[in-house]
Amino acid sequence: MVATTRPSPTLYRVCCNCNAPDADVKCSCLAVYYCGLACQQAHILEHKHACKHLLCKIITKKGAVISRLQVQGGSAGVVSVELMVLEQELARVHCKVGRLMMVSLQEAKYQEAETHFKQALHLYRKVEASRGTLRGAAARAAVGKLADKAAPEGLYAVMVNRGQLSGLMCKNDDALQVYQQALLEVRGDIVHASTPQLQIHLSSILSAMGQMYISQYIRQITSGAKGDKSKCTDAKALLEEALSIQRALSQDGMAADTLQILASAHGYLEMFDEARSTLKQALDLTRRCHGEEAKKWLYVTSKWPSCVKRRSRQYSNSYPYTWPSCVRHRSR
Repeated sequence: MVATTRPSPTLYRVCCNCNAPDADVKCSCLAVYYCGLACQQAHILEHKHACKHLLCKIITKKGAVISRLQVQGGSAGVVSVELMVLEQELARVHCKVGRLMMVSLQEAKYQEAETHFKQALHLYRKVEASRGTLRGAAARAAVGKLADKAAPEGLYAVMVNRGQLSGLMCKNDDALQVYQQALLEVRGDIVHASTPQLQIHLSSILSAMGQMYISQYIRQITSGAKGDKSKCTDAKALLEEALSIQRALSQDGMAADTLQILASAHGYLEMFDEARSTLKQALDLTRRCHGEEAKKWLYVTSKWPSCVKRRSRQYSNSYPYTWPSCVRHRSR
């Protein structure tokens, strides 16, 4: 009998600093390895922005400082700009930790990620409410220190992330509720003062809502129930609005992703010519943005149908962008 050997677990442990194999020093975040303490210290400036262990320490420290300032402010009956800035910074860290846990795709981490997103939303709401109470010198001091809701890691970004997380946790109703609330607030802000960043957030929310409607339709038909195609129709309208905004702002990367989802909506609505045309546009945009060898381009290429014909009513729910079998690539 021939003995078989398994590869050593250390075979895949590559040092994040020098790329040396068989790294045996693991960071406290349990995500990266180093070949020694020297490499870990040399890489800390880059890794600290993605280290959940260090970020959670920052949350604890900032929380203690905020609690002390709240006690001082409560006794004086005032809300300081310093306190608001710290609360906003703490919200950003909560958002970053929640996003790191969400993209890990570990279901055990989803509940913790949801807690961090809820904390971030609570802090952002609190800062927005306190901002309206500032007057005179305090209001002038806050200018430039407090970011608005449309900042890259601001309130709307947190709401979109929380909606995406609810979708991963199969809480579609919760996700749609978050998206609808964000949509109302963004549209309200755009009425007062439209900015490119607000428009980008609006397109992201519209695209995410469209994808969620398609996911709901997929779950209906895969469970044996009759699918409600009005969800695909609603998704199509939302995605077309998002696409028009992204094209106006020359956001080709976002437009390529939206086109992929829109092509899926066309397929489920049996609009096969439109699906083929939309997917061709997605292919061209993705190739322009990411190049011939990029993973995104290869992914879209794999979805390119050599023949768009209705062959079957069998569907798959393996991925939100999954095509009906009638528009899948047919091997020759």
